[in-house]
Amino acid sequence: MANQVIKPTNAHIQQAAKKLEIGWMGFIFGDATEKPGNIAGAAMLLGFLGIMLVAIWMPDGPNKGSLLTLFGSIITGAVGFVFGRSTS
Repeated sequence: MANQVIKPTNAHIQQAAKKLEIGWMGFIFGDATEKPGNIAGAAMLLGFLGIMLVAIWMPDGPNKGSLLTLFGSIITGAVGFVFGRSTS
């Protein structure tokens, strides 16, 4: 009984191959079909958080407008990617 060899099933092999394919970035953002949209969603979330932090806690000054423009551009680019990409 102790000498019995356990053979991996096809499902185990496919699961191991999928785990190697997605890597650590895939663990965070999903597989290849979901990853671009999930990364764009994370960029939008971070952009909104950046705008809120700058608007609430940063004192008025010459850099405040530049930072708001930067975070707004990040959000606009991510929204354009999510809704503007073609499926063909």
